[in-house]
Amino acid sequence: MRRAIQVRAVRVLAGLIAIALITVAFNALASINFTTAGFAYLITILLIAARAGLAEAVTASIAAAVCLNYFFVSPVGTLHIEHFEDWVALASFLVTSFIASHLSELARRRHHQLEQRQLEMERLYELNRSAEAARESEKFKATLLDAVAHEFKTPLTSIKAATSTILTSPSITSDQREELLTIIGQEADRLSRLMKEAFHLARVESGKLHLSRSRQSIPKLIAEAVRETPSLNGKAIDTRYPSGLPQIEVDAELFVIALKQLVDNAAKYSPAGSAVRIAANVSPDSIWIRVHNPGQGLSEEERTLVFERFYRSPASRGIPGTGIGLAIARDIVLAHGGFMDVESGPGMGTEFSIRLPLQKENTR
Repeated sequence: MRRAIQVRAVRVLAGLIAIALITVAFNALASINFTTAGFAYLITILLIAARAGLAEAVTASIAAAVCLNYFFVSPVGTLHIEHFEDWVALASFLVTSFIASHLSELARRRHHQLEQRQLEMERLYELNRSAEAARESEKFKATLLDAVAHEFKTPLTSIKAATSTILTSPSITSDQREELLTIIGQEADRLSRLMKEAFHLARVESGKLHLSRSRQSIPKLIAEAVRETPSLNGKAIDTRYPSGLPQIEVDAELFVIALKQLVDNAAKYSPAGSAVRIAANVSPDSIWIRVHNPGQGLSEEERTLVFERFYRSPASRGIPGTGIGLAIARDIVLAHGGFMDVESGPGMGTEFSIRLPLQKENTR
């Protein structure tokens, strides 16, 4: 409260100083008359009302009226007023300045109210967005846990079955034991990959994605993604690479995850006996990687929703999945400064494409 009073006192003093400066300047000029001075005072009072407030403007108005009377109304140098028209002029000046100050104050308050309302709307928007982000995050965590639990179930079951067989069947041959130990090793490696993938997916979703880029061969990255995609189940892969394909600067682990999502999606939706086609080519400023499956294709509506988190096409019923793979793949590509798109239609299958900007050193 005391601070507010001090601020207002300073504003009142500043207004009086402004009136005094105008008075001194005009009094030094013999050609300035009552009308010109009155307009100058009135404009100053309006500015004070707009910037400070009504009380400051009213104080300045009274000071301006006194200065008009003393310096610009005959007899000059006194507060005496001889003529009736001078009374009318001074009264008109005071009334005009009071009304103008009041209107300016109302406009200032309305502007302030609009600003406050805008700030409140922005705060509400931020709160709603934060709440929505929290809900999406919780939904993602629950879905991710379900997906991880499902993916972990198969290798854990295989490891447990193989271990139980070794421990409870002393009559098994050395070849059988070797085969079971190989299964345990393979499934343990699979668990390790799943743990690593879940960790990277969580990094992507949390926004704490820091890329560790290195120069990589595109065919090598694709081969690794194909090798780590269990849903292929021996499905044919048709790869097409031009000669002299340049290397790319990517985070190898994350980029393999993105490619794996596309290969896995293509494998799941390709008809039996068909091949998944993976192609790469280079344009003057970009490198393209395309993954095509000859399935039934997507409708226009499905094509616009396919990258949305948790979206699953009606045609995906009975096909395992969580609806986050393509969204995660797109986020990884975007983090690399690239772009992901999909082309699809009835009878033409579906083709996902990744476009990465070509590094300058690769264009030489």
